[in-house]
Parts: sequence; C-alpha cells; structure tokens
Amino acid sequence: MKQKVGTLIEEEVIRLAKRRALEESRPLSDLIQDALVAYLSKKAPDPKRREAAYRLFCEQPIRITKDQLNQILDEDAWDL
Repeated sequence: MKQKVGTLIEEEVIRLAKRRALEESRPLSDLIQDALVAYLSKKAPDPKRREAAYRLFCEQPIRITKDQLNQILDEDAWDL
C-alpha cells in the first residue's frame, strides 16, 4: 500500500528528478521510490570506520603518504 509523504527537497534536485522521470516516461513518485529503495538496500557505513575517518581527517592536519592518498582517492566511499 502506498502512503503519501511530505518533505522538503532542494529545487534543483526536484527539477532534475522531474526531467529524468519525463525522459523515462514514468511518474515522479516511482522515480523517487526506486531511488529510496536503491539507497536503503545498501549496507550502512560502519560507525567505527566513520569515527576513525573523522579523527584522521578532521581533528588534526592530514599526515599521510602519497600512496595512502592515492588509495583514498581510488576508493569508492559508498562501498565503505
């Protein structure tokens, strides 16, 4: 069963979503639902890894080697 929800979304995001829905010839609500399902199906980031990243990057100047920097740049943050 579908349920109506109210929320605030940036104007530009809505504009892009409406354009995509039109390109795909489907309702905006279906596009938003599919996007939420895809987002929610991903594994949530580990809080300990998130805290370690915060300490490394936000609490002190970054002191990493060039190899470490390249590894970070090559890593997909959404897979963490």
